[in-house]
Amino acid sequence: MENPHPPHPPKGIIQAWIDYLAVQKNRLPATLEAYARDVQSLLPETWPPTTEEIQERLLHLKTIQEWQTVTLARKISALRSFLRFAYQEGYLAEDWSDFWEVPRFWRKVPTYLTPEEAQHLVEAPFTGRHAPRNRLLLELLYSCGLRVSEACQLSLHAIDQENQFIEVRGKGEKIRWVPYGRAVEKALAAYLSVRQAQYKPRRGAEHYLFLSQKGGPLTRIQAYYIVQAAARTAQIEKPISPHALRHSFATHLLLAGMDIAILQRLLGHASMNTTQHYLQWVGAELKPILLRYHPRAQPPPTPPHEPSDLK
Repeated sequence: MENPHPPHPPKGIIQAWIDYLAVQKNRLPATLEAYARDVQSLLPETWPPTTEEIQERLLHLKTIQEWQTVTLARKISALRSFLRFAYQEGYLAEDWSDFWEVPRFWRKVPTYLTPEEAQHLVEAPFTGRHAPRNRLLLELLYSCGLRVSEACQLSLHAIDQENQFIEVRGKGEKIRWVPYGRAVEKALAAYLSVRQAQYKPRRGAEHYLFLSQKGGPLTRIQAYYIVQAAARTAQIEKPISPHALRHSFATHLLLAGMDIAILQRLLGHASMNTTQHYLQWVGAELKPILLRYHPRAQPPPTPPHEPSDLK
């Protein structure tokens, strides 16, 4: 379908698109930054581009940068969103948003920890002035299943210590309430008792729960290094990231028998399909248990050997 508005120079179009996603779609700042980088890398220098130019650049970058399918899917998704916006705003004469299909892919099951490994990591013996803060961060990632971005953005007012709930702002600024238990309660009390004396918050950072050494909010990169340090101390050789603790939280609850619909609410997933990806590993883990304990899953007993009659 032809657009009645002629294409015109795209001055500020990417920023306009980013602003649209921020306001209309409630995308997080980190997502917006990634989308902007993706589209800027895929657009040719001339405008309006042709589908052939974009396709050639897409294939070229995919080859030289060896993108995995999941990376390619994200970049194409961002590109389609941008092209749809450009058409609707009159920057393109045609709607090309459906020209590229998002490739299908199997989601890789993230690295998980056994319950014993998770306990060793969370209880890793930190030393120094940041030990209480680091312990609380690890507890929230594993005991509450928070995303690392959610943990870093927590405010002091998000903690309901009386009822032991945390107000978590997830993707799209959706709010959910996550309960916590004794381990988080203990770690929270230890950190809050020293937070005021140990950290001097910068202007505008006073309300953040987690503060860095310089008084700003703790960043995702700093949280990543905290998890890495705990993994080394616990002598865990698997490649561990903050998301591995969230995945372990979900996996261990499913193995303990939690209803997947309740787990979906705890994790803050908008779609049940996202939560069901955790079943990929859980199903494999439960199979040997079923074969071992269920009476009708065991192989039939071998009949005793009867010696033949001697003649």
